[in-house]
Amino acid sequence: MANYTSAPDDEYDVLIEDDLKDNEAEQCDKYDVQALSAQLEPQLFSLVFLAGLLGNIMVVLILVKYKGLKHVENIYFLNLTVSNLCFLLTLPFWAYAASHGGNLSDPMCKILVGLCSVGLYGGALFNILLTWQRYLVFSHTRCFSRATRTVPCSIITSVLAWVTVILLAVLLEYMFYKPQMEAQVYKCTFCRPPFLPMDKTFWKNFLALMMNVSVVVFPLFALIFFYVPMRKTLRFRERRHDLFKLVFAMVVVFLLIWAPHSVALFLSAFKDYFSLDDCRSNYNLDRSVQITKIIATTHCCVNPLLYVFLDKAFREYLRCLLRLPNSTPTQSREESVQSTARDEQSHSTLL
Repeated sequence: MANYTSAPDDEYDVLIEDDLKDNEAEQCDKYDVQALSAQLEPQLFSLVFLAGLLGNIMVVLILVKYKGLKHVENIYFLNLTVSNLCFLLTLPFWAYAASHGGNLSDPMCKILVGLCSVGLYGGALFNILLTWQRYLVFSHTRCFSRATRTVPCSIITSVLAWVTVILLAVLLEYMFYKPQMEAQVYKCTFCRPPFLPMDKTFWKNFLALMMNVSVVVFPLFALIFFYVPMRKTLRFRERRHDLFKLVFAMVVVFLLIWAPHSVALFLSAFKDYFSLDDCRSNYNLDRSVQITKIIATTHCCVNPLLYVFLDKAFREYLRCLLRLPNSTPTQSREESVQSTARDEQSHSTLL
């Protein structure tokens, strides 16, 4: 009787153990990045590229031809647009890579990832500079404000900003570049750039932290630190108020678009510290990193729309550029420059 009862128990235990192993194998399936990339990225990236390229080229033409580069904010706006164009130029290649299984050469992958990083970090840095420049216009530190509101100073600042961006985005990341190969073919995808071998956990975490600080923490800090003092003086100058709203909207939209990806990337890099290293958490984190980064590419199309909705002068110049009816600007280029200078001077005097 004892033999009769023990045999089924042993067999039952073996069956349960096999079932558990099968269930664990199913739950630990790795997230397939290529599946969503092949379905979504070619169409979305092509649409974003066309819309963003058209919008940002119009912004450059209006800034150079009509508004002129005799104001600090216009120089920063131009550099911000160039940053967006750097990011945009990579999207057709990422769309091609997604539709062809990530088959790109190693040098091409380096160039694409470098341009993406330059565009992203450049956009974040010039958003900070625009917020800082608006703060100087409204601040009570007149001497410091006048010294930093000159065009030569803005040009020097822009050059230093580009040097910083290139050092952060290219040199630092290329130090840890290691191409991924499958079946003797280089694999390069938008959501998983071939950086950092798995054994270099420290540098992987460092680069993820650097992206969060550069793209989210610094712009958010600048927005909070500079916005609070400016609220007290916005009522004095309605014209300056409009420009402030444009800069404020750009920074807020940039943060809203890139913050989800930064958070997902941070959790993925530091998952061991948050007890997110199980199979299901890894799957969800990989999916979140991919989806949020795909969505974040749309930031290149947003700034031209903000110009149209929040900048009255830009709308008038756009009508003139497109030769639409009633396309005569309310002010000539020289009158606009002089009027803006008088407004800023009177605003400083009033403060």
